[in-house]
Amino acid sequence: MTIAPICPTPIMQHETVQMAHGAGGRLSQALMQRVFMPHLYNSFLDLLDDQAKLDLPPGRTAFTTDTYVVSPIFFPGGNIGELAVNGTVNDLAVGGAKPL
Repeated sequence: MTIAPICPTPIMQHETVQMAHGAGGRLSQALMQRVFMPHLYNSFLDLLDDQAKLDLPPGRTAFTTDTYVVSPIFFPGGNIGELAVNGTVNDLAVGGAKPL
């Protein structure tokens, strides 16, 4: 099976923010780098991580927050609660966080 990347919205410079910018993909990254990063840069933000790592005694704590908007809140194959928990756990796991 071959999987080809398909983006219904061409990746280009947009004059306005599009709904696709909020999907967390290439358009989100392009928006962040073009609009925000030139003005908001430091050693932490330059990592472009999807979560924060805070040094708190006695160990490290990882933190992330996201907004999930879906209507209806229950949909075929899932619900907003599962989406929120799975999305948050995914962000933390990708950042290397481990449960205590």
